[in-house]
Amino acid sequence: MSGCKIELIYMDPDTYTAISTHELRQTILNKMYMESYNGHCMTKQELADSLGIKYQQLVYQLTNHLKDFWTVIREEKVRGTRMEYIAPANPNAVHLCIGKDRRIYIIDPIAELYGPIDMVGTRCDKCSVEEAEYCVQSLIEKGIIPKELTTSERETLSMNKRSGLRPLDRGFIEALKGIAAGDNCVLTIPCERCTFMQRKNLITIE
Repeated sequence: MSGCKIELIYMDPDTYTAISTHELRQTILNKMYMESYNGHCMTKQELADSLGIKYQQLVYQLTNHLKDFWTVIREEKVRGTRMEYIAPANPNAVHLCIGKDRRIYIIDPIAELYGPIDMVGTRCDKCSVEEAEYCVQSLIEKGIIPKELTTSERETLSMNKRSGLRPLDRGFIEALKGIAAGDNCVLTIPCERCTFMQRKNLITIE
């Protein structure tokens, strides 16, 4: 991969609640997103087998509670049976919604983070201050985020116990600006400095 690409996508609060309180749904998303990042797509049966659950159980969750998170990549017929290969609808997505008192909630399957950011943090939090500054500066130079935050934006981050010094802190603010217009915020960061991507074995850094 040439960069750490993150697309911040608004989600319905009901969707967030249905996943954030359900361990199996989180496990399904974790597995599907990791496989996709590694260049694999799986049939529903393969995904069910890898998780140690029944096929019908997986299909129920995918159809009724996770339908916005996956898509069919291709279909094959084997001995008269149709096999669907599935993958995340957007493998780069971090989903977010905002609640009472401007509290920000996320679903980040690659990072296995489900909850309010003041409690679960973000995938950027384990990077050093220098690494975070490098990524933020890269986003500023690309024109993805402004150089300075407004007073209101700083207040929103403060209410979420965030410093604003991490790339995703700034990304969340930009994503929230675009909610009314239905726009997503896409962050593209040079991945040779991405500690998170290296830690998850999604890239190899020399």
